[in-house]
Amino acid sequence: MMADKRRRIYYTKAQIREGLVTEGGEWMFTDNTEYIGQYHTYTTGEVFSEATFVDGKSRILIPYVDVQSINQQNEIGIDTAKNFEYDNIKNLDVKKSITPNPSIIKPTDKDIKRGWMNRYFAQKINENRIIELTKDDFDNVGTESGLDKILWEKFSIRWKIIGPTNDELDINDNVKVAGVYDTNYRTVQITSTTYPSILTLNLDYIEFIQS
Repeated sequence: MMADKRRRIYYTKAQIREGLVTEGGEWMFTDNTEYIGQYHTYTTGEVFSEATFVDGKSRILIPYVDVQSINQQNEIGIDTAKNFEYDNIKNLDVKKSITPNPSIIKPTDKDIKRGWMNRYFAQKINENRIIELTKDDFDNVGTESGLDKILWEKFSIRWKIIGPTNDELDINDNVKVAGVYDTNYRTVQITSTTYPSILTLNLDYIEFIQS
């Protein structure tokens, strides 16, 4: 039986919950076979069999549905399985999926004093879409008034705002003083290995630089 692949090549430990156990009635394979045993989950919403990911063995799990009851109607003619699925759908909190309005972000006096600021982002799971957030929007992800944490994965980066525009090098071409542009460029490139959509924002690497 063919194993399944994860969406990403690499996940941090914080993005994985390992060693979970189901005794049935929770998960099944995509071929509708009920799964009983150990499994693990990801913040991306992915669920796989086995306590940890085993390449060639772990398989995708989906929420369990009693396929035996599909097309079975109760005494008043309602398909109980389909009706249950509808109940789940209509109870979804759509407010959590609303995208925040664009906000003006600027460094605080504290940021200017220390020479850097935090910038906050959220990437929509399994989509090439990323948005910048305010600190409040970032903190509200997963709350009633914020983005749905199942649909959006948040992260932050440190953004340099004080210093020369470009790196200053010594006679051996080693960086003597890190430049604002070059530092922020490196930060974005490193971040893009995990969140590639950040490159689509075309960030200005000297944005917020202080003279």
